[in-house]
Order: sequence, then structure tokens, then C-alpha cells
Amino acid sequence: MKVYDISRDLLKTPPYPGDDPPSLRALHRMKDGESYNLSRLETSMHAGTHVDAPLHFIQKGKDIASMPADLFVGDCVVLTVPKTPLDSMYFMSRPFAPRILLHGKGQLTESAIAYLYNKGLVLIGTDSQSIGTYSDELSAHTALLGYGIAVLENLELRGVPDGRYILSAAPLKVSGAEGAPCRAVLIAYDEAPVQA
Repeated sequence: MKVYDISRDLLKTPPYPGDDPPSLRALHRMKDGESYNLSRLETSMHAGTHVDAPLHFIQKGKDIASMPADLFVGDCVVLTVPKTPLDSMYFMSRPFAPRILLHGKGQLTESAIAYLYNKGLVLIGTDSQSIGTYSDELSAHTALLGYGIAVLENLELRGVPDGRYILSAAPLKVSGAEGAPCRAVLIAYDEAPVQA
């Protein structure tokens, strides 16, 4: 079994423009005579590899703790995409799974989002800092989160071949939070998965 760690290090990943970087502060250290080590982490919920909940862009949307855990674990497909708008026609000729991770700078159009939702998409991920563009964060996020599709951002997909995997990317369970960091991994199938 091959496992790919597709998470970025929380403390080493550049923050989203305008956000403060995460920090880790020592509270107790064995080297200082303490009997244990203990640290305090301060971070934005959108630092490093993380999941956006509907509450991030939808006023009365679900918080991260209310999202079902099964959204973040299961069949997944990794696709390398071109640096162009990705419409529904693009995805009609590509492999599908309920969880799709995009490697590259392609941007989802509203037609692609509606098409993927109707096919049964529950999670979309990207190796970019955001599923939206810096000039338009709202459109893609609002459409995806409005459908209840989980958004997984800031992945490390270099070295991961396109194909089918099992994804595990459960975020921290934090009541009232609009997102949370996660540790995302892909598990390669030992054999090709059986298609229903």
C-alpha cells in the first residue's frame, strides 16, 4: 500500500495574503526542567492544508463541526488540469469520483460546479491556496459551499500521479468555525478499484 502525504506543513506554508502566519509557542519544555513538553498554536483556520465549511462564505451555512465526517474519507480522483476555465464539458470526458483533487491552476466555472454536484461530488480540492481566484474569491466558493460541497485547499500534489485513490482529509472538529486545518493523505489502490 502506498500512502501520499498531501498536506503542507502548517508553520512553513506562506499564509494567504492579508492573513497572519501561524505561530507555535512553547509553554513548557523538558530542556527547561519540566517533566513534559507543551505548546500553544495560534493560527487562522485557513492556514496550510485546510477545509472550508459553508459558513466561510454563507451567513447561515454549516460550521466545520457540523459537516459529516464521511465527506472527507473515500473514493477520490486526482486530475492535472490546464490553466484555463474548467467547464462542464471538460469534466464530461474525465474520470469521476465523489471527491476530486485538482492539480494545477485551472478555475472551475459555474457550469462545471453544477455538473459535478449533479454527478454526486461531495468534496473538491486544489493545490492552490484557494479554489477561487484572487480577483474573484466569491463565485466558486459560494457555488460549491451553497451545494454543500466541502472545499479542501492548499494541498501538496507534486509527485502524485493522476488516478484513483482513497482520500482521508478530516478537518479538526471546531464548533462555530468556518473552516479548519487537516492532515490530508491519499492511499493508492493496490489493484484497480472495481467499478459498479
